[in-house]
Amino acid sequence: MAVSRILATDDGQTAILEAAGLNGVCTDQHLAVVKAFGNTTAYLKDENFIFDLSRLLPDGVSLIVKAAAYRALESHQRITLSELNFGGSGPQDQHSVNIVISPLFSDSADGQQLLILFITNKRKAKDKSLIGPGEMKQLTRQHLAGLERELAEVKNNLEVAYGLINSSNENIQSFNEELQSANEEMHSANEELQSVNEELQTVNREQQQTNAELTESNDDLNNYFRSNINGQLFVDHDLLLKRYSPGAVKLINLRESDIGRSLTHITTNIKLETLVADIKKVMQNGQTVTREAESADGKIYQVMTMPYIRQNTNNADGAIVSFYDISELKKLLVALDISNRSLTESVAAIELSREQVSQSLKKEKQLNVMKGRFVSMASHEFKTPLTAIQLSAELIAKIALELKHPVVKKCTQTIKKAAKNLSNILNDFLSLELLETGRIDPIWSEFDMVQLAADIAEDMQSLSEKEQQINYRHFGRSHLVTLNPSLLKNCIINLISNAIKYSGSDSLIGFSTKITPSYLTILISDNGIGIPKEDQKHLFEAFFRAHNTGNIPGTGLGLNIVMRYIALMNGKIRFKSQVNVGTSFTIILPVKPVGNT
Repeated sequence: MAVSRILATDDGQTAILEAAGLNGVCTDQHLAVVKAFGNTTAYLKDENFIFDLSRLLPDGVSLIVKAAAYRALESHQRITLSELNFGGSGPQDQHSVNIVISPLFSDSADGQQLLILFITNKRKAKDKSLIGPGEMKQLTRQHLAGLERELAEVKNNLEVAYGLINSSNENIQSFNEELQSANEEMHSANEELQSVNEELQTVNREQQQTNAELTESNDDLNNYFRSNINGQLFVDHDLLLKRYSPGAVKLINLRESDIGRSLTHITTNIKLETLVADIKKVMQNGQTVTREAESADGKIYQVMTMPYIRQNTNNADGAIVSFYDISELKKLLVALDISNRSLTESVAAIELSREQVSQSLKKEKQLNVMKGRFVSMASHEFKTPLTAIQLSAELIAKIALELKHPVVKKCTQTIKKAAKNLSNILNDFLSLELLETGRIDPIWSEFDMVQLAADIAEDMQSLSEKEQQINYRHFGRSHLVTLNPSLLKNCIINLISNAIKYSGSDSLIGFSTKITPSYLTILISDNGIGIPKEDQKHLFEAFFRAHNTGNIPGTGLGLNIVMRYIALMNGKIRFKSQVNVGTSFTIILPVKPVGNT
């Protein structure tokens, strides 16, 4: 394909040049052909895909045209090359051609361009810008000088490019190192991901196991509510009924379909108008509310409303309402109240009737006997139900521990503590009665004092506040003593119980024993409220309580009984105390009964 056909265009300027009968090409500043017009086959080689004008021109003309083009670009003037020979090798085949080279300038990114016209000589034309054969050497030298400058510029550019290439090589090497490090990190990350995946599988298995345990716990909770003989119901924070025990049906008109229904829309058979208000109050302040209410059948119930605490938020998310039948207890309290009034009236009659002193004394003795019998009878009669209550509380506590139910656990702890307090009161009254009547005769036996003290410390730790700690230590090599273990155990338990009651929830209770060849020394100390100085002289008196004990429960008999038990074992007890600092009791006993070897 001819060059003219390859580079032919429909451009408007090209069409004008062809219409004018002109033949030539348009090149860039490096003589690369960008456009052709007219018939160029007589001037250019017929080569396909070659656009370098210096290669398309005859060999003898190419160097001259390149030099002239360079000069035209430098001088910004038109250059005419005259009488250049084109054609074959014979004279008859050659023809003379004038070549006109005009620089073109544009604002485009292509830079300078050249318009090169080929004009066949029919007659010798004259032009002021003609370059004759005599000027060819000078033109050639100028072209060579320009080429040298371009070569120097190219060399400089090559040196810059070489520097850039070296810098790029360093960057590539650094990038390769970073890429290798990234690959190693990715490999490590893949291993970690594999490890995490294995851990997730383990967590998934644990979650499945936890779900199974939760299902089992839910079944246990349902069974607990179903088997609870006391009335009990559980509502959420919106007062919607969640669960209830069969015992609650006779007090609240409940059906299975009431689950999920608001308690405000359910009628009750118990006279307690504040039930809903109590539930709201409990959920708001987290405090248990206890009231008494009468049912439609005339029975008296203790209604205990306590918050349902979520362990993860430690906030009340509902309430548990429990109904306890206390009708019999109320009757017993009435009977006790009547007895107390009768005793008060009798004492008043004795004080007011001086004329009947002997008769009153006789009646007083009879009353004391009756009191002793009553205390003895009441102690024994109460011990059986108290034991049942304690055993039931222990059983419920174990179930609550397995169910991880904080409310039930708290209830059982309250029951155990109340039962323990009542048992201690009964024991104190019974012990006092036995001491008053002289019916306690210590029985001596040899036992391991350290083992007894350790067992007591463990038992009392379970009854202490959550953050309280009982720290037991023993000094001395000997462990054996000959005393009355029952009386000694009662004394130690009484003193540790006082330390627990009158100390803060996060206090440390000291308990130590020391055995020498002659004596056993027991030290029990706390950092509690202490005993006011003015009350210390009355501390071992029966029914005396220091005025700073406030609402802390107690009978005032414990220390009196301890002192009398210690005396029965030929020992001594002393104490030191300071208000808001603490109290320490020291018991000193002979390791063997007096008179024994």
